[in-house]
Amino acid sequence: MPTRGEFESAVRDALRNYSRGDLLTGNGLLHAQLLNRRAPGTGTPQALKTLLAETAATLFAGERDQRVYRVLDLTYFHPAPKQEAAAARLGLSFSTYRRHLTTGVERLVECLWQQEQEAAEQPRVSAPRAGQIASPSTRPRLSIVILPFLNLSGDVNADYLVDGIVDSLITDLSSRLVGGFIISRSTAFTYKGRSVAIRQVGQELGVRYVLEGSVLADPNRVRVNVQLIDAETDEHIWAERFDKQRSDILQVQDEIVGRLSRSVGFEMIRTEAARRGLNSGDSADLVMRARALVNDIKRKENAAEAVNLFRKALKLDPDCVNAMVGIALARIYQVINLYRPEERDLLLDEADEMVTRAMALEPDHFVVQKARGLLLRARGRFSEAIVATEALIARNPGEPTAYKEMGLNKLYLGETREAVAWFRRADAIAPRDPERWTWLQGLGRALMQLGHDAEAVDALSQPMDSNPVYLRGKAMLAAAEALTGNSASAKLYLAEYTALEPEMTVRRFAAQRSSVPTDAVSPTYRRESERILDGLRRAGMLD
Repeated sequence: MPTRGEFESAVRDALRNYSRGDLLTGNGLLHAQLLNRRAPGTGTPQALKTLLAETAATLFAGERDQRVYRVLDLTYFHPAPKQEAAAARLGLSFSTYRRHLTTGVERLVECLWQQEQEAAEQPRVSAPRAGQIASPSTRPRLSIVILPFLNLSGDVNADYLVDGIVDSLITDLSSRLVGGFIISRSTAFTYKGRSVAIRQVGQELGVRYVLEGSVLADPNRVRVNVQLIDAETDEHIWAERFDKQRSDILQVQDEIVGRLSRSVGFEMIRTEAARRGLNSGDSADLVMRARALVNDIKRKENAAEAVNLFRKALKLDPDCVNAMVGIALARIYQVINLYRPEERDLLLDEADEMVTRAMALEPDHFVVQKARGLLLRARGRFSEAIVATEALIARNPGEPTAYKEMGLNKLYLGETREAVAWFRRADAIAPRDPERWTWLQGLGRALMQLGHDAEAVDALSQPMDSNPVYLRGKAMLAAAEALTGNSASAKLYLAEYTALEPEMTVRRFAAQRSSVPTDAVSPTYRRESERILDGLRRAGMLD
């Protein structure tokens, strides 16, 4: 029986040599003690790799441990060229990366050591049966495997692009889907070139969701088709097609991956929240249900309901960063969507407190950084918000809301033409995003301020389909229609708006037209915005 120190040294050696085919060479201790005791006859390098990777994945499957697992994955199981590169890829400072790495290795060693102690006291187990599966109840809630995409280009030289999209998607989704369980690249690619039923994949890997797709690339365009499937029921949850010009292949890959990970994350959270229902009460379930509400913030009531769920989660887990940032986002959305304008300062103070607490625990958390940028904009600190948002875009070029935020900050600073370009960039990246209405509203406002009223009508008409409950959108569309001379449509939209806001006047609309402090916006913004008020008067709104 080895000592604790000998065992730890052997595990650390195996991790360092994970990528080598001979990682068992000189590591007879793990061969004899760890593998053969558990499954006689499986003492192979691949068996040891599987043991290390799967133990880590299970140990760090919890919501609060995903960052630690991602550090281990990029250091040992799917290594980046250098640790500095792994830290940068995860958006972590090097000191934070090293701290997570130390924690991860120590906990992995301790877990394996405890398992070894227990195994030593038990009779030898038989080798696992072929086709042994995981039951649905044991599968992590937000668990997914991204299968290798099919290369439909008819050119094996395009494999690098196809595999690169999958590689980047695994990493990006791991970063975005906090609390998720993403099967590693090395395991996922064992299915490359194989035709396996989705349910079988889910059973073999113990995941609830499978993402499969195909890539068709030619010299001019890249087309990606994907579908998200429930591995337990074999039902198709969501499908999407991405079609991009192949100008800068790295930029194209980043945009496709960013849009994919965002959409897949949304759909998994929505589906899992519905699956769990209203009766489950642990912290992770509460956060998941609340996030589904925040992701669909079009209803005023959703924000308040989400805050209640996030608060319950914090009572169960006072250090739950996702609950903190969830409260912050919900409060900020209530302010910037003008759902509760009379409580602006109170709501932003609570958001500020939550962002500060979350940053103290996880300063590199992507959503925390996103919330900070939103908070700066809501406070009227537009230049600081731009710096924060530029950092988000550098981390994830496929995040459309970051481009929207750039547009809004530029708009309030009076840089209206630049704002239009940023809003259009957001729409080019994510033309089917559930939050599309937010940047189209910004685009319509900016175009109206510049005098491009027909284009403004086109931009403002589209959000009416995706978010018909956004009342101010009807008023903005009424103004744009009036400015183009279409008085009939203008009066129709204004009537729909005033039916729900019967006391609204141009003066009142002007007082609350902005979701940011009026004394913080530029004189150019105030001057250009007078065109919108003029449009409302032409539509028939009383002064």
